[in-house]
Amino acid sequence: MKAFDHYAHYDTARLNAVPFTTLASHYSTVVKRGSAQFTLCPWHDDKHPSLALYNDGANRRSHCHCFACGKTASPIDFVMQHEGCSFQQACDIIGRLFGIWGDAPAPSPVRRVQLVEPSVAKEPTYIPMDYVEQHLSVDNSFCQGLRHLFDFALVQHLAEEYRLGCLDTGVHPDSVLFPNIDLQGRVRNVKVQHYGTDPASPNFLKSDKRHCFWIGKQLVKQGLLPADAEFDNECLFGEHLLPRYPMTPVILVESPKNALVGAAAFPQFLWVATGNKGMLKRNVLSTLRGRTVLVYPDRDAIEEWEEKLCHMQDIASFRVSHLCEQVAPADQPKYDIADFIISHQLA
Repeated sequence: MKAFDHYAHYDTARLNAVPFTTLASHYSTVVKRGSAQFTLCPWHDDKHPSLALYNDGANRRSHCHCFACGKTASPIDFVMQHEGCSFQQACDIIGRLFGIWGDAPAPSPVRRVQLVEPSVAKEPTYIPMDYVEQHLSVDNSFCQGLRHLFDFALVQHLAEEYRLGCLDTGVHPDSVLFPNIDLQGRVRNVKVQHYGTDPASPNFLKSDKRHCFWIGKQLVKQGLLPADAEFDNECLFGEHLLPRYPMTPVILVESPKNALVGAAAFPQFLWVATGNKGMLKRNVLSTLRGRTVLVYPDRDAIEEWEEKLCHMQDIASFRVSHLCEQVAPADQPKYDIADFIISHQLA
């Protein structure tokens, strides 16, 4: 008998009714979010668990669904994708794991890839929305700088939309709070920065790099969050606005500063930001699915962003602009869209 010939004797309905969470935990970490459980999706380059697992064995229809790439699949499909194996081999693997042999004798052990030990990851910690609401203010250094360029009512509107706050860090009494709020309205983390406010200074609306940090760890140190808190910062700045403006064309940039300066100058677009180059990932950009997205990378990142986004056109229609390369002064390799807008506003 050839290897795996006994698969024909398997009850495939039983194989597809196995507890999906248990099956998935043999391959990667399973994360619990509320009542739902997620794992990494094997159908795309998933860095943040986006594959939801549904254990409905009682109705013989356990399945998974990826909220990033849209794939829906059965347990057998899942194993085939993970193992790169045939349908027959996937049946054999699940049968061995769960002791499901149908009317065939249990097969003898075969050598195969060692599975990951089952584990369930800790749910990420979110910053309380009350913290963001308590610190809402246009008195921060960033908004003070914007008021030299744009009408106060517009600046106030942007601060309310993006939920900007003000914090006395002990170094700067008017540091700005940039909250990363996801589609579900959860505050993933809050970035704290300080900006120059004098339009006559070369540091105008430039960030003080020495005093830039995420608030999550500070709240842990202050005893306001659990000592074992873990944060997931992989979220677009401004992501929470996407459901509010479903028909508005989106502009994607790198920093919150770029997004806000851009939104002030061109409010007919919805501006969102990755936060840094490392956040140009499928799981982060999946929230833009189906949208038309114009992209303004910083001058030194245009080639890198073009290369990455050309592989993500299945998510959204990304169009990368070379404006920052075309208009940048020769001595400014990190020239960005905010630099362009600010120079014109001050002219």
